This record gives sequence, structure tokens and C-alpha cells, in this order.
Amino acid sequence: MPEKPNKLLPAIYGGAIMALIAAIPVLNFVNCLCCAGVMFGGFMAVFFYQKDLKSGMPLLSSSDGVVLGLLAGLFGAILGSILDTIILLTVGNVGGQMLYGILESSGVTEQMPPDALEQMREGIESSTFNPISVFLTFIIDPLFGLFGGLIGYSIYKPKPGAVTPPPLPPAPAAAV
Repeated sequence: MPEKPNKLLPAIYGGAIMALIAAIPVLNFVNCLCCAGVMFGGFMAVFFYQKDLKSGMPLLSSSDGVVLGLLAGLFGAILGSILDTIILLTVGNVGGQMLYGILESSGVTEQMPPDALEQMREGIESSTFNPISVFLTFIIDPLFGLFGGLIGYSIYKPKPGAVTPPPLPPAPAAAV
């Protein structure tokens, strides 16, 4: 019986999706919905892995979903931290500037104490690499990636009574 395919490449794909969703300004607000972008990356890792399963290979298992989700979360945390740093260094804190603009246009800033408003403005303008944020990313991304991997498994799991199909017969040798 052939072995299962390697989990590394599907996990990298899922992690890249996770990192792009988390790093692109405006798109990263998807993660405000219970880390939906992170879970989507774990789900996509299972999707890509399931596409690699061929006839005669062992069926997809829940442990595959867990491992793929965790790996995708780890790769997503690494790639996302790199992308966040690049975006922060090139264009600044776009999300913070957008949030400040929304608060300002809605009139909330008029009700804030001047000292708090100045601290908020300074925090947005002086945003730099934050090691605490990176540390938390390395906890949150694998955890929610795992949930996404389990969701992917629950969708792509073998149907009850499914049996591993027999391997395909070898191709006939070409006549000379």
C-alpha cells in the first residue's frame, strides 16, 4: 500500500494563505471574526493535502487534520510576522491609521480626553516591531489553524463504510 503524501507542502500553502490574510491591511479584519482567516488557512492545508491523496493510499484521518492545521499555523505565524514587518517598515501602521480615521469621522475623538487622544496618535505614528505580538501569533495561529484543520477533516473525511480503494494496476509495457 502506498504511503500518504508529504504534509509539508500543503501546510506551507495553508500557512501562506493564513499569512496573507493576516498581513494585508483591511483584509486582516477577517480575523476579527474568531480568527476566521487563520482557521481558513488550516482548512486549506487539509484541502490541498486531500487533493494529493491517490487511489490505494490510506484514507484521511483526524490526526492528519490536526497535524496539517498545526503546521499551517506555524508557517502562517512565521510568514505573517515577516510580512507584517515588511508592511510596517514600508507603509507604516495602515490599520491603526484607518482606525483613527474612523474614530475621528464618527466624532468619538471629540469625546476623548486630549491626553488619551495624543497617546493614541503617537502610538499609531511610532509603531514598530512588537515582540509580544509575534509571541502571541506563534500561540494563536497554530491553535486556530488546528481548529481549521479539524473543520477541513470533518468536511473531507471518508464517508462511513468507505474502504481504501485498491491500487491501480500497473500500466502495460509498451510493445517494441
